Amino acid sequence: MSTYHVFISHAWAYSERYNGVVNLLDIASNTCSNFSYVDYSVPKHDPAVDPNSEIGIRQLTAILKNQIARASSVIVPAGMYVNNRYWIQKEISLAKNGFEKPKKIIAIRRRGQQRTPQDLIDLSDQVVSWNSASLAKAIAGTAE
Repeated sequence: MSTYHVFISHAWAYSERYNGVVNLLDIASNTCSNFSYVDYSVPKHDPAVDPNSEIGIRQLTAILKNQIARASSVIVPAGMYVNNRYWIQKEISLAKNGFEKPKKIIAIRRRGQQRTPQDLIDLSDQVVSWNSASLAKAIAGTAE
C-alpha cells in the first residue's frame, strides 16, 4: 500500500469544498488498490492565525510552508480560486519554489463546473475532474 502525503488548499468559509476533497480521497482509499493518504492541511478545529495583519500573514505563511513541506502534492479546488487567489497563489508559490524538490500542484474541478480560471490551469501540473479515481491517479503520478 502506498501512502501519499497531501495538502489541500482551503479557506474555512469554503469548508464544504475541503470536505468534498477529503471525501474523494476517502473513497479512493477504500476503492483504489495501493492508495492511502495523509492530509497535512490545517484542521478546522485548529485554525492557524488571523491573516489580516502583517504579523498574521508572516505567521500563516510559515505555518503553510511547514505543512506543505510534508506533502508531495498540493490539491487546489478550482471553485474557490477566484475568491482566495492571494492565499492560493502563496501556497502554490511555496509548493513550487520553497523547497529543493517542487511539490505537484493538482487543480480539481467541482462537478458541473464549466470553467477553470486560466491562471490556475497555468500554475497547475495537472487539472482533474471531481472524481476519486482521477484524483488518486494524479496524486500517484499515473496517467489517467
